[in-house]
Amino acid sequence: MIRVLFIAGYDNPIYHRKVELLADSPELEILHVTTAACGREEGQYWSAGGRRRYVVRTLEARWVGRAGDPHRGYLWPPHCAMGEFKPDLVHAESDLETLGAAQVTLARSIWARRSKLVHYSWQNLLRPRRWPVRLVSQLSLRAADHVICASREAVDVVRRQGFRRGTSVLPLVGLDARYFHPKRGSELRARLGLGGFVVGFVGRLVPEKGVDTLLHAAARLPDPRGVLIVGSGPEKTRLVSQARALGLEAGCCWIEAVSYDVVCDYMNAMDVLVLPSRTTRNWKEQFGRVLMEALGCRVAVVGSDSGAIPEVMGAAGQSFPEGDAGALADILKQLAGDARRRGEMAERGYRRALENYSVQRVAERLLQIWRDVHGG
Repeated sequence: MIRVLFIAGYDNPIYHRKVELLADSPELEILHVTTAACGREEGQYWSAGGRRRYVVRTLEARWVGRAGDPHRGYLWPPHCAMGEFKPDLVHAESDLETLGAAQVTLARSIWARRSKLVHYSWQNLLRPRRWPVRLVSQLSLRAADHVICASREAVDVVRRQGFRRGTSVLPLVGLDARYFHPKRGSELRARLGLGGFVVGFVGRLVPEKGVDTLLHAAARLPDPRGVLIVGSGPEKTRLVSQARALGLEAGCCWIEAVSYDVVCDYMNAMDVLVLPSRTTRNWKEQFGRVLMEALGCRVAVVGSDSGAIPEVMGAAGQSFPEGDAGALADILKQLAGDARRRGEMAERGYRRALENYSVQRVAERLLQIWRDVHGG
């Protein structure tokens, strides 16, 4: 039996599914430490198969400086129940560069020194960092027995910082087919007034997501075509004005960010989902979860070559040089005129999603990582 202290501040039911699946294993006893905002009260919960139980403990979330900043958050009390639970393995899902990860590292050194420590890292760009961030990252790296990374690039960044122990590449959360699955999108398309070939985007409307590249590419497509943008953010006003200037106003539908349980409806209304992210000095696409979700809806995907996008899509999607609206337009023109090719891409993507990204697969792989680390 491996006693696992699982520390993650989940606030969405899809995130809890991974823990529920892991709790099915008779090899594990899990205490899930999270925050009061996780959507669950303290107590015992059934595993996914209803065969075993695991415990949720909620702690108060606090911040140094700006409230809500994920890099500056920590839990109170600081021991995270380590002395009481006496874990064999501590698994923390705050990014290595966060105060929360440093807290877990320090707490483990005081209350659970014999336990193994597993950290998580999204960082796929070794960007300039202030000394407190470098200190926090090095503190956690030196203590970790294993680091799970969101992409191969993130593994490289960890290695370049001197980490020589075990690493794995694994999504933080998998594809939950209860929320993302193929379904008919024609009714929603009609309700939104979208006809012909529909290209879409789901995500934050911020400069680095490159939605302006998508709009410029869509303007080069022949009619009938529709553009479906689902999301909110500071760039929206500028992007709406840009769409109008490009002559897309009539065929462009803007939907404010929607709840997680209806994102699937909008993805299934698209012929192609595009993630046109652009690398900046301090960021490049770390995973691109919407790609995984669209693949799970059996929707064809196209993405820029920023960060982990090509890795996530694999042979199931098509990539273009980031910021190159002409190259994106050429790909979309080909797909608009070839429904069979779109369907083949969508089918390959669907198989890839189920085989590599399903939450069941993610839980299986994480269990094996824990076995290896505990036994190492």
